[in-house]
Amino acid sequence: MTIRFRRSGGGSAVAVLVGIALCALTIGCASMTGHEAPPSERVSSGWRDPSALAPVAGFDAYVAGVTEALRTHRLPFDPSRADTELDLVAPFRMPPGPGCGAGTPRGIALLIHGLSDTAFAMRDLGGSLSRQCFESRGLLLPGHGTRPADLMVVDHEDWLSHARAAVRQARNESDFVVIAGFSLGAALALAVAAESPGSVDAVIGVSPAYRVRSSFLARQARWIAAFRPWLTEGPRVEFARYGATPTRGLASTMALLGTMDDRVRRRGALRTPWLVVQSEDDEVVDVAGNRRFFDAAAGDPRSVLVNYFSDPPRDARGDRTTWLPAADAALRVVGLSHLALHISPENPHYGVSGTYRNCGSTPYREEDDVRACRQAERVWYGVGGQSPPPGEAGARATFNPHYADLERRIGEFLGRVDGRDGVGVGVVSVWGAP
Repeated sequence: MTIRFRRSGGGSAVAVLVGIALCALTIGCASMTGHEAPPSERVSSGWRDPSALAPVAGFDAYVAGVTEALRTHRLPFDPSRADTELDLVAPFRMPPGPGCGAGTPRGIALLIHGLSDTAFAMRDLGGSLSRQCFESRGLLLPGHGTRPADLMVVDHEDWLSHARAAVRQARNESDFVVIAGFSLGAALALAVAAESPGSVDAVIGVSPAYRVRSSFLARQARWIAAFRPWLTEGPRVEFARYGATPTRGLASTMALLGTMDDRVRRRGALRTPWLVVQSEDDEVVDVAGNRRFFDAAAGDPRSVLVNYFSDPPRDARGDRTTWLPAADAALRVVGLSHLALHISPENPHYGVSGTYRNCGSTPYREEDDVRACRQAERVWYGVGGQSPPPGEAGARATFNPHYADLERRIGEFLGRVDGRDGVGVGVVSVWGAP
């Protein structure tokens, strides 16, 4: 079944264009409503000295230090679940899976979340790499996990320093280091791998923000911030991401992309094996631009790009590109959004039976569509307000129905890199029994 989508507009043309171009890189416009975030979220508190919380000593010490800072400065979404939320958004460490034996881990996998996100977003990928016998380490970037205003006191250099410190720490402990990222985190991972080729053995980018839609407007974020400090001001709608977003966060993202391009350009080609996973339906990144970038910059023959699609693309070619259909009728998925690829259907928050449903908001969706999404017992999952079948409600996709297959492909890629095909115990439940 092919389901087309429509978009709805409204408000000042400039404001809407800027909002679409910039907020999509954060939370997908899910909370751009007329309500403002509480004043406490718009006053910075933590992350005033990011270097003090960088992963320099042991990783367990890093997790403990950041967790304690979160305990002091984080504003919980649900105060009655504050401790549970804190544990979920904090940095994490997962040992190799139970089928890997008691020996030395195959390597260390570092995982980096996206803008306005938290380490929670990388737990599914962390579990996948754990089952591939890696020790998974999820980072929490400076400015994240506490309150939105803390993105005003950090910049891309703080994020780069944080990632570099984690790579140095991992390299001191292991002969094989993988760095994987989502969206902003993917660009950060690539920048670090390109500037220090010997420090990283493989790079994985999921829904990578190497190239972004409406990049001209996005590049103006540093100037827009002077008269519009808040890109979005809505309250949070879930515990794992910010609702309000400072425009400076987008300016820092664009500065990071400039640094990434500079590092890759200096090397001529990335000699590190590189896996890219993206969706043709992605409403945030420029997927065609990403493909061109990959073709030009991927210098290792083991590099591969996995591209999901709902409608067959016109330029479906490339010797190192695998094309996969996005739809899954059983799970009522018609398209895969920017937020979906790295999330398992079993995720207790974003999954098919999860506690959160992304229904969007006006003016980017019709009010009736938003209401129907919130009230329906079951919905169809798609992208950009994709129209569901008549009489059905639609939501933005927040999970990948093909996640088990993606986990297998990640395992095959890493097996080609280190020559250990078949390592791991196969795909099992990411979150255990319900």
